[in-house]
Amino acid sequence: MMKFSSTMTIQYDTIFSPFTAAQYPEALDWLRDSGFDAAEVCISHYRDLDVAGFKAELDRRGLACSNISTGQARTLEHITLLDDGEALERAQERLMEHIRAAKILDCKVTLGLIRGLGTPGKEREERTLLARNLEKVVDYAGQQQVKLILETINRYETALFNTVDSCMDFIERDLGNPECVGVHWDVFHANIEDRDFGEAIDRMGDRLMHVHLADSNRWFPGYGHLDFPAIFRQLKAAGFEDYCSFECFNLPSREAVLAEAGRFIGEMKAVIR
Repeated sequence: MMKFSSTMTIQYDTIFSPFTAAQYPEALDWLRDSGFDAAEVCISHYRDLDVAGFKAELDRRGLACSNISTGQARTLEHITLLDDGEALERAQERLMEHIRAAKILDCKVTLGLIRGLGTPGKEREERTLLARNLEKVVDYAGQQQVKLILETINRYETALFNTVDSCMDFIERDLGNPECVGVHWDVFHANIEDRDFGEAIDRMGDRLMHVHLADSNRWFPGYGHLDFPAIFRQLKAAGFEDYCSFECFNLPSREAVLAEAGRFIGEMKAVIR
């Protein structure tokens, strides 16, 4: 059975959560009370962060952690895997820290914009560079039995891995198809980039390890034109049984997101039952 999580943060505020970082205990209570199975947690760095303590907070509420979202470090510290020198070393070490935290939290680690934005027309060179810079990170993830999930993101935000095909090609050809690397598929981005959702899901196969939920306008599901019952039926037909996680704007309002999440989860569970 598919499981549900939602983006939350414990350090810096994010536009994808109805709660601030300071409100994270309230966020966890809302997840529990709304029928979620887990939290997708944004972590920028590990200074003064008690990962085991956060795990205990989850456990007390009967929640798991689906994955660690890693993109804040690129925005706040300007470090990516396409850098060189000290910035690259910091990005690699940060991902090692994420892997160690994920081992404690029993979750996956997202490779989103921390990979770098890329340059249009230079995909081949940058894929080669990225594969080289990821090598020790992937090796470490494999040793720790932690999954890394490469997120597909639309062309207006990055020049790298906009489509499922490009993401899978990178995993299979450039990385050598390591078992510890899969795809983090976001239906908002897919609506822009992937020609057919069913074909994309089939292409990923068992490498589909995480799904992001937001409607076509990045509002809460149901306020755009995506057919979520159809998407969930396709995921079920493909045998997907991992997390579907909300990463949407607080629109049409924060209050709507807070009130309607539980209803949406119930409706989608009925679709895939």
